[in-house]
Amino acid sequence: MFDNGAVNAGVDNNSESKLNKPLYASFARAQVQLAALEPIDYFFAQELCQRLGFDPQLFHLLLALSESLRNGHSCLPLESIAGQSFGFASDDEGLVSHHGFIFDELKNLDKLLTELALAPEQHQAIVYHRQKLYLRRYFTFEVELRQFIRDKAGGSFAPFETDDIKTCLETLFPVSVTNKGAGEIDWQHIAVANAVNKGFSVIAGGPGTGKTYTVTKLLAALIMLEQARSPQKQLTIALVAPTGKAAQRLSESIVKAVKGFRGLIPDKVLAAIPEQALTVHRLLGVIPNQVNFRHHRDNLLQADLVLIDEVSMVDLALMTRVFRALPEHSKVILLGDADQLPSVAAGSVLNDVAPRPHPGFSPQNLAYLEQVTACRQLPEVKSKAGHQAADHITYLVKSRRFDGQGGIGRLAAAVIAGRSSESWQLLTRAQDEGDEQLKLLPGELLSWLPQLVQQYYLPLFHCNEVDEAFSLLGRFRILCAMRKGECGVENINQVIKQYLADKGLANASGRLYHGMPVMISENDYRLGLYNGDIGMIWRNDKGHLMAVFEDAELGFKWLMPSRLPQYETVYAMTIHKTQGSEFDHVAMLLPGQTDNKLLSRELLYTGITRAKSKLSIASKANVWSHGVEGRVQRYSGFSLDTAPNEQV
Repeated sequence: MFDNGAVNAGVDNNSESKLNKPLYASFARAQVQLAALEPIDYFFAQELCQRLGFDPQLFHLLLALSESLRNGHSCLPLESIAGQSFGFASDDEGLVSHHGFIFDELKNLDKLLTELALAPEQHQAIVYHRQKLYLRRYFTFEVELRQFIRDKAGGSFAPFETDDIKTCLETLFPVSVTNKGAGEIDWQHIAVANAVNKGFSVIAGGPGTGKTYTVTKLLAALIMLEQARSPQKQLTIALVAPTGKAAQRLSESIVKAVKGFRGLIPDKVLAAIPEQALTVHRLLGVIPNQVNFRHHRDNLLQADLVLIDEVSMVDLALMTRVFRALPEHSKVILLGDADQLPSVAAGSVLNDVAPRPHPGFSPQNLAYLEQVTACRQLPEVKSKAGHQAADHITYLVKSRRFDGQGGIGRLAAAVIAGRSSESWQLLTRAQDEGDEQLKLLPGELLSWLPQLVQQYYLPLFHCNEVDEAFSLLGRFRILCAMRKGECGVENINQVIKQYLADKGLANASGRLYHGMPVMISENDYRLGLYNGDIGMIWRNDKGHLMAVFEDAELGFKWLMPSRLPQYETVYAMTIHKTQGSEFDHVAMLLPGQTDNKLLSRELLYTGITRAKSKLSIASKANVWSHGVEGRVQRYSGFSLDTAPNEQV
């Protein structure tokens, strides 16, 4: 077994013998040396080193690259690992359990990879570019997506006349507060104005800032302008979201907004706004048992405009595939909250295309926005080498749901800003200050969980109609940071099932029962069920247990339980799974120890902002502080500032 004793003792990087044979006799031997080593990392490195040579530094760089991809990074920057220990582990008393491996300094790692001829044009399985190591497919995704966005932003979309845009906006924002009061800017007005004349745009903001309301007005503006220019043409618009639940919420929000605009916007315009959203996978067309989609660069979508909501959940590979399938003339609008958790898979597209704080608008874009909105207080780009204006981005900053006075909004703001002491004080003082939105739950699980189960889940068994049960189920959810462990989803769901079983209402052994909430955990496109969809087991009028799901077209979709794809009970769910969902009341349960890699301010912020009116939190002070002070960092080489036309 190769053993560097955590300081590379006895390793001769120039040894020919080390370059031509594996460093570890087996995966099991490597596991003894390197903590948290996964089989996929080991065999990935073994395979590539068969061609590149078994240099110790290279082998462990490839292990680290594979691990970084599993953790959601699209690349491995050398500066993040140079001189660092990899795979080292010790217990709380300092006793070493894994010696690990120490990487060389940056200049030596750079020299090693440069000499291996891994530049993009070499067409190797891995790519070394700008001191970042990639698996080729992710380098290709980054380069392609950057060029696609540049092409869209470059004006393939036919612009409207500025005077026509101004007239249209005056209709949509008749009482705008763009320059009203103490210099307050109506960012919804600015967002519509900024996006209406561009082929690619991003509208970002937190919960309650009116993203869907704003984009509905944007759709109306585009339809009005197109109808005035080409009365016979009807825009083909695709509303898209990453999950079934997010698509359902987008549809509901668009329908609500359209109803609210009757009388303000002409009926023929409102009638042209689509109200049914699709998942990204359904838009692209899934082919069973294949990784490719029906729509791609050789079979383009028929779409003049594609609107993608909840973009923080869309990974790099999927977003690139969407752009590959778009015709040249189509317009793209992205919506999302850049402070939420990034996608589960590799990439952080929203963060990459929407840098914060806003870099400012170019002089040309400022002149346009001033002309069509009469606002003269917008930020101009600060001149800085290597940075461009962010003309494609508009941030919505005023939350209608969280006005800054309520506890949930103040807590969310403190958490995402990394203010751990302030946020913990908000929790601990909430009850004394009479804040009905926030509550810090007592330490022991059984001291608060039964009361919430009685309040929210017991009534499910007394509902006569399934729509009533769905309404109750949507009011409350327990959110956990992880799946496993005492504070994990699996244990909490089992505890609740056992509590209900003791009352003769549920079955704790795994059999189905009337009133059982379920969540789909894998996509089934034939049934129209998707990962994250929530349904219930319900006894129909014939006395048979059926699985029922809400459906935008049918009202409810009834299925035999035996036909369902994989599913799980869903009294509690992970915070990741709740993206795209909202509940009146959320109880968020954090792990008991601080040594949890999932804890971060983005995780807490995402959980907090799922609550519309009430939030209860179960956490220790040190765990909370650890979470608020931690950040999700996604390594990426994607930037709209980098030089164009890079070749893969």
